[in-house]
Amino acid sequence: MLKLGRPRRTISYERLLIHEYFDPYEEPVPEYIVLGLPDAGLVGSIASKYLVMSKNLKLVGEIDSPAYFPPVAVVHEKTPMSPIQVYSSNDRKYLLILSESPIPVQAVYPLSYTILEYSREIGVKHIISLAGIAVPNRLQIEKPKAYWLASTKESANLATKLGLEELKEGFVVGPYGIILKEARRRGINNLTIFVESFLDLPDPESAAVALTILSQILNIEIDVKKLLEEAELFKLQTRELMKQTRKTMAEMQKKYEMQMPLMYQ
Repeated sequence: MLKLGRPRRTISYERLLIHEYFDPYEEPVPEYIVLGLPDAGLVGSIASKYLVMSKNLKLVGEIDSPAYFPPVAVVHEKTPMSPIQVYSSNDRKYLLILSESPIPVQAVYPLSYTILEYSREIGVKHIISLAGIAVPNRLQIEKPKAYWLASTKESANLATKLGLEELKEGFVVGPYGIILKEARRRGINNLTIFVESFLDLPDPESAAVALTILSQILNIEIDVKKLLEEAELFKLQTRELMKQTRKTMAEMQKKYEMQMPLMYQ
């Protein structure tokens, strides 16, 4: 059983609660926050869940809200907790925010603002978002292509050295889009990695691409061999989350990401 006990601190932003089971100001202060939120292909969710398991990350926090989230608890190792959890690498180099349920439409703005303000408060240098970008011909793509978009020049520098293509036109729908534009306005470093994926099918292969890129950004080793070998198992384990996420994406018109803005058509 996980020994969470009572939080060291609970702070509130935008009617969301962050329950901390660690001291975020203790040295070394985390340099990065990695986001794994459900969207196209569950790329971020699968990548983040695999990272938690493969690196044995430590659960250090939860994000909850009686105002925006449904009355749901997930149970891991006999411990009930929020579907949105915060993990830390053993060396405290990065935190990871993982959601095991879709983000309700009414919670998208509050959650996005909360992540931005929390990262600023604890002194994180960069927010790294892992996302899928739906492409209609995904079945014909053997190796999904990755793109990047950054809110600042400092975050852009993380991606340009990897030789990835910048996303220059299009739509970004949901929390990742809100975080990108608000990070630009607030001067917060946010880099989003988009990997070609299915729209409404779990895509572990695309998640593996995202993790490979993340390993280069964070300068850590992430072995994705097991993820690829057990891709079918991951698809089965996440199909219900994908089903629920599909409904949420439809409400947010996720299909717009495959289109160019009207002024450029």
